[in-house]
Amino acid sequence: MLNAKKEGIIICDIAELFLGPIHKYEPVYANEKPDALVIKDGKIESIGETTRIFADYSRNDYDIINCNSRKIVCSGFVDSHTHLVFAGNRSHELSMKIKGKSYLEIAKAGGGINYTVKETRNASEEELSRLAIQRLDQMLLHGTTTIEAKTGYGLTPESEMKLLKVINELNNKHPIDIIPTFLGCHIKPEDFTGNNWDYVELMIQLLPEIKRLNMANFVDIWVDYGAFSIEESTAFLTAAKENGFDLRIHADEMENVGAAIMAASMGAVSADHLLKAEAISASAMADADVVANLLPGTPFVLMSNNYANFPMFRDAGVTVALSTDFNPNCYILNMQTVIALGSFMMKMLPKEALKAATYGGAKSLKIEKEVGSLDLGMNADITIFDVPSIDSLVYQFDRNHVSDVIKDGNIVVKNKEIVKNTK
Repeated sequence: MLNAKKEGIIICDIAELFLGPIHKYEPVYANEKPDALVIKDGKIESIGETTRIFADYSRNDYDIINCNSRKIVCSGFVDSHTHLVFAGNRSHELSMKIKGKSYLEIAKAGGGINYTVKETRNASEEELSRLAIQRLDQMLLHGTTTIEAKTGYGLTPESEMKLLKVINELNNKHPIDIIPTFLGCHIKPEDFTGNNWDYVELMIQLLPEIKRLNMANFVDIWVDYGAFSIEESTAFLTAAKENGFDLRIHADEMENVGAAIMAASMGAVSADHLLKAEAISASAMADADVVANLLPGTPFVLMSNNYANFPMFRDAGVTVALSTDFNPNCYILNMQTVIALGSFMMKMLPKEALKAATYGGAKSLKIEKEVGSLDLGMNADITIFDVPSIDSLVYQFDRNHVSDVIKDGNIVVKNKEIVKNTK
């Protein structure tokens, strides 16, 4: 029985411990293979071999999670691209996709983003929150401890502010840390009477109030064919920078319009999707330290054979993140699925995919010094998987392997069940 009065938690006899990029932990001796962690006061206090850890720490003073050399441990997943808050169900679009309709054709037929916008505008804050909490619970059960959450399904000043309010309230309610992004420039809604420039200006006018209320860390814009042009996006992002926001960009998903290069020139933190990005894009992103946030779930659900070119980004020296792109068109809440897609569809080694799903996501949110790897002094956001190796996490991709999740040093999932669902 876990005892809240104990000094902390020791996780021991780990089959494979994935620390990620670290700077503080140093092995005591050259051949040390760490298989234990000590958690105290919400932080990682010690890392080492189980025998050494128990020489320094008393079993009686700590709650013990013994992996019995059968479970792997890594940082909690950081899902750095989600569209968490929306209403409505678009499962009816699946048949249209199977019949060969493209994303843009489905949108022109009344589906897509505009369908979700209508449903979301009509939903109350309470309904949006209820739906989002159900999704967050599933994310937590599948090992995610931090997410980014975008607006983008309101597309009026009032509805976008409503979504930001819901996102911020959810962050105060749920164990998962939620980092809000303002995506008012998702698309120009079909009921907006002006042109794209008029709509961009309307969204620019919202920025000072969002900043004053501290309702979003980032802004985002979809820069692509059928969305916003380079010129329109530059105007919006310039205004966002002047208001003190960090930048994220939906970039070069449908066509290579130069969005990744623009992301580099604008100093964006991340460029996301990047299905059509080329080597010159990767080079520019590497020089500007822009994270490539790859979302293999999206081409998968669109039944496309066109995935982002992970080897190109890796070889250029770009930090890569993996994320779900959870949205009504890509209903994936499980980062393990995304890791498997990264390996099978983008030729990522399992450890490369795991690093991208943890450290890469954290870097894309500018929180890599707090979460995303397991180093001394880092937040104790930890996921335990009931598989004997990281390779097995991808090899056995048909199920949820998470047994336990620790958030800020507290056990929030135990034996596949949520045991604490409020902060």
